[in-house]
Amino acid sequence: MPEIICYFSPQSGYAYLGHARLREIAREAGARILWQPVDILKVFAAGGSTAPAKQSPQRNAYRKLDIVRWARRAGVSINTEPAYWPTDTLPACRLIVAAQMEGIDPADLIGACLAAVWARDIQISERDNLIRLADGLGLDGARLATLSDTVEAAERVERNTAAAIAAGVFGSPSYVVGGELYFGQDRLDFVAAKLAELKAAGVV
Repeated sequence: MPEIICYFSPQSGYAYLGHARLREIAREAGARILWQPVDILKVFAAGGSTAPAKQSPQRNAYRKLDIVRWARRAGVSINTEPAYWPTDTLPACRLIVAAQMEGIDPADLIGACLAAVWARDIQISERDNLIRLADGLGLDGARLATLSDTVEAAERVERNTAAAIAAGVFGSPSYVVGGELYFGQDRLDFVAAKLAELKAAGVV
């Protein structure tokens, strides 16, 4: 089965905007998504990137216009000034890997975390909020929260982050397909094309 490695932050606006489309591309290609939540501040530092909230007023003004355009195209709601962004993403990252530790496909949970930031003004650094988000998907939020406190969960996030840095990732979302890196949800058409190319070549 072909694979899409997705390195992302659960507070990334562009990861939110591309989430449904990524899943659609994977379904159409018969591909598996390897979800890799990362410590985005370490990724920014290693890649020489400036966190969006610290960019110039001109760039942030443009970003707000841009995310509205993409939200309209994606058919999702978005708040250009979310109440809890930027925030500490590690609790959500660890909750997501806790779900993976339980053998749960985390795609819906990731979508819920992203929407919490960008459409619902929910603070994803707060444990009780994360439990409610998981419970709302029919998961055992309290159990996942307990697992997220383990050393293993923290180490998994650290490994994801190290892998992202080694792959040349400098922002979220980033996708790796067939050893090639694609940055940004506006590159998802290239991800789909790469999957088709690999299939035609009999590589996957």
